Amino acid sequence: MRGTPPRTGRSRDTLALIFPSATAALLLLAAEVLQRLHALPVFIPAPSQLVVAIIARPGLVIQNVVPTAVKAAEGYLAAIMATFCAAALAALVSRLSGVVYNLGVILSAIPIIALAPLLALWLGTGPSLQIVIAALSSQFPMLVGMMQGMAAADERQRELFHILSASPLQSFRYLLVPGALPFVFAGLKIAAPSAVLGTVTAEWAGADRGIGAMMLYALFSYDIVTVWLSVLLTCLLASGAYAICAMIERRLVFWASGEQLA
Repeated sequence: MRGTPPRTGRSRDTLALIFPSATAALLLLAAEVLQRLHALPVFIPAPSQLVVAIIARPGLVIQNVVPTAVKAAEGYLAAIMATFCAAALAALVSRLSGVVYNLGVILSAIPIIALAPLLALWLGTGPSLQIVIAALSSQFPMLVGMMQGMAAADERQRELFHILSASPLQSFRYLLVPGALPFVFAGLKIAAPSAVLGTVTAEWAGADRGIGAMMLYALFSYDIVTVWLSVLLTCLLASGAYAICAMIERRLVFWASGEQLA
């Protein structure tokens, strides 16, 4: 009797997309029904109200989503460059590993909601503030992934590079960095939504445009639908950032999943 053929990577990806989408659809349907039956509190709108708000005011959505996305991306890229330099320094100079790691822990332990007003006094409420907060919000998962990845190189491979008289920079480039990529992308995927959330939090300190500013104005005017719309846009933007990192990972780190992509 012929066995059942194994599922391909494409079919697994399809199932991985169908189940969360179906769950989200069921939750939205349940919320719609409960709201129409007046079983939910008045401060929770029906999903259809959010859809109507998007259709009625597409300019409001675009004018606030784009600035948040741009500032989150800039802060995210700045954090990648800073944490890569820090992790590379720790990998090349082992004595600095503890210092770099502890500095990352300290920066991640500072409450962003308390740090944003203080930085606003120094940087102002312009884009620089949101970029810095986005970078600080996302740096620690990146740093952990990069440092653990660079420390995870196989000892036999290290010995081989030593036998071949490879310089520290050659070992770093051809051994440590490629081997660290699965760890790096694990940190990058976690950090991507954090950059979005950090940007939204920083926009509460006085930004003119952005999802955070949109949310704050709606709270002051008690516009419940717009508040939830801003929450929905934040979730979609954070999820999209994670998905982009996951797609890049599948292209660059294809060996980690055991299959090559065309």
